[in-house]
Amino acid sequence: MRFTASAASRIFGPGNAYVCEAKRQVFGTVGVDSLPGPSEVMIVADESARADYVAADLLAQAEHGSGREKVYLVATSQAFIDEVAAEVKTQLKLITRSEKTQAVLTHGFAAIEASTLAQIVEIANYVAPEHLELMVKDASAKKLTKEITTAGSILIGENTPTALGDFTAGPSHVLPTGRTGRFFSGLRVMDFMRRTSIVKYGPASVKKGNEVVAAFAAMEKLDAHGRSVALRAR
Repeated sequence: MRFTASAASRIFGPGNAYVCEAKRQVFGTVGVDSLPGPSEVMIVADESARADYVAADLLAQAEHGSGREKVYLVATSQAFIDEVAAEVKTQLKLITRSEKTQAVLTHGFAAIEASTLAQIVEIANYVAPEHLELMVKDASAKKLTKEITTAGSILIGENTPTALGDFTAGPSHVLPTGRTGRFFSGLRVMDFMRRTSIVKYGPASVKKGNEVVAAFAAMEKLDAHGRSVALRAR
């Protein structure tokens, strides 16, 4: 596995900022899920992938406009990385926001050559990308989907670009960024639901709990805690 400073890295270089700022200002007054952004994509590609598809998806993510987006290409050969770099050069001339897109590619792009699936898993789980595109053979996609556990969303196959997730595919497009996918998931319906614990002990069960409570109360020097349970356990 090696980081490549090839022609690709020389050429290259979701969260809406206003929405995130609004959420930051009301955090603690109302429930806020997270402050995601800037947007990220990691594309994993093997010899079965099409360079023009990969280049198009890198450009699509880079054009968001904040200038701080992150785009990653993890490929199984240097030759493919160079092929994608050439495609990016060509396609960059065809889009309207080419200047801002180029700035992201210049400062926020990394191309990595990984020779094994194990290396790809290691890279992806470390980066924890917001969007992860797997443009690989079906057998490889099956293994990677099982072992990569930190991506916000995983899009499988050459016909599943991130833009579909942006606008139509679902199930959620509010996804963790900045490596927070290691401990956060995408926004979902359950995040809008409040939950309450309901607990009820009886005479027998409170006696069983007394020993544990007494131990913690003694360690923390909270004897009133211990006494409130001990009274019931006598």
